[in-house]
Amino acid sequence: MELQLFIYKNVALHLYYSKESFKNGRINSENVFIYFPGLPQMINKEFFVDKVNKNNIFFSVYYLGSWLSGGDFTYENCKETIKLAIEFIKRKRGKTTFSNEKIEWDFKKIYVIGYSFSGNPIISTEIAKSDVKKVILFAPLFFLHKKDVSKYLKDKKAVANFYDFSLFYLNFLRRGYKFAFRGIEKKSWSRYFSGKESSSFIKIDKNYPDIIIFHGKLDEKIKYESSLFFQKKKNNQAKIILIDNVGHDFKKLFRMGKNNKLI
Repeated sequence: MELQLFIYKNVALHLYYSKESFKNGRINSENVFIYFPGLPQMINKEFFVDKVNKNNIFFSVYYLGSWLSGGDFTYENCKETIKLAIEFIKRKRGKTTFSNEKIEWDFKKIYVIGYSFSGNPIISTEIAKSDVKKVILFAPLFFLHKKDVSKYLKDKKAVANFYDFSLFYLNFLRRGYKFAFRGIEKKSWSRYFSGKESSSFIKIDKNYPDIIIFHGKLDEKIKYESSLFFQKKKNNQAKIILIDNVGHDFKKLFRMGKNNKLI
């Protein structure tokens, strides 16, 4: 497996590809998977080793204002990151940061992949069917606005516990990752994680790509019922696959062989 880093309009993207798909400065592949991580988005390149081959390449993206990307880490910039990443990959070329050499890539289909936190900004970003074949989400965090959360967590104590954990996690990020997320200390994130940010309310237009969701039945951080509610109230065409004996674990949810059969 080969690895290259690109910077496009302040967004950092790692490209993982196979040697056998690379010839004369061009990568030829069937599928491009664009991966948007959860938080704190600790990305281990070993995760991609058994998933990259001559047919599949992966771009792993760092949100604006986080880690290797420039700018500020805001909710709106998370959505902007998604738009810019798709825009860059559609260009089919870029210059590597290491050697400053141009690499081109070709493909037939683009898939957007999101885990945990990324679910909400991905679903809230305008993505066209003509650009992306499918959006594939793993244990997605959808409903950060209380109006939505209250619809599937009718128990007031459960709602309170949901936001208590969200704010606890936000404070954990501020304590441990304030240099990795430039802007995580801003009040806007407190509004977002406490369910008071109106911009996190999900709306999907008819031009949005098909959606597949994988969710573990043992997930204690984001209950799988939220994915079922999303299907029922927001997008009844979404396909939900519930996984037995799996919690909030991306590695166990993402099984390349079985996932490929569905996409």
